[in-house]
Amino acid sequence: MTFSFARREKEVIAKLIELSEKTVEVTTILKVFFECFFSNECKRFSDAFDQVKQVEREADEIRRNIIAETYKGLFLPDMREIIHSLTEGIDRVVNKCESVSKILNYQKPYVPEQIREEMISQIDFGIRAAQSFTTAVRKSFDNIDEVHQYVLEVENHEHDEDMVEGAILKEIFSLDLPLAEKLQLKELVINIGDIVDRTEDASDILEVLLLKLSY
Repeated sequence: MTFSFARREKEVIAKLIELSEKTVEVTTILKVFFECFFSNECKRFSDAFDQVKQVEREADEIRRNIIAETYKGLFLPDMREIIHSLTEGIDRVVNKCESVSKILNYQKPYVPEQIREEMISQIDFGIRAAQSFTTAVRKSFDNIDEVHQYVLEVENHEHDEDMVEGAILKEIFSLDLPLAEKLQLKELVINIGDIVDRTEDASDILEVLLLKLSY
C-alpha cells in the first residue's frame, strides 16, 4: 500500500528519512569512537568525538526544519502531531549517542579488557536497530505492508542488547574493582543500552503513524 502526498509534504518526508539515517551514521561513528578508545588511538578518538557532535548538530538542524515546515499547515492535524513526536523520538536517539560519547571522552573510565568486546556488541545492536528502524521509516511512505517486519527487528535487537547489557552488569560487579569504578562502568553500560531503548521508543511512535496512515 502506498500513499499520495503533496510536493511540500514529500519534502518533509524526505527530511524525516534523512533524520532517521542519522541514527545509523552516529551509532556507526560511536563504535569507531569506542574502538579507538580501547586501542588508545588518540587522534582518531578525538576525530570520532568531533564527528559525533557534528552529526548531532546536523540532526538538530533537520529536526527544526521538519517541525517548522510541518506546522505550516502540511498533513492532517492528528498526523502532524505524530510526525512531530517521531521527529523528537529520532532526535533523542542521536542525543543519547552524543551523551555516551561525552561520558567516555570526559571521564575516560578504566574499562577491563574482558568486557570491552561486550560493550562493542552493545553498540553493534544499536547500529542494527538503527538500520532496521531507518528502513521502517522509509517503507512507511513507500510500502506500508513491509514495515512491520522491520519494527519487529528493532524489538528483537533491543531484546538481544538487553541480554548483553545484563550479562555485562553482572560481570562488572564480580570484578575486583573499587565500587566507584564499578558504578562508573555501570553508568556507561546503561547509557549505551539506552541507545537501543530509544530506537525502540521511536519505532513505537512510528507504529502509531502507520495506524494514522492506514485509517
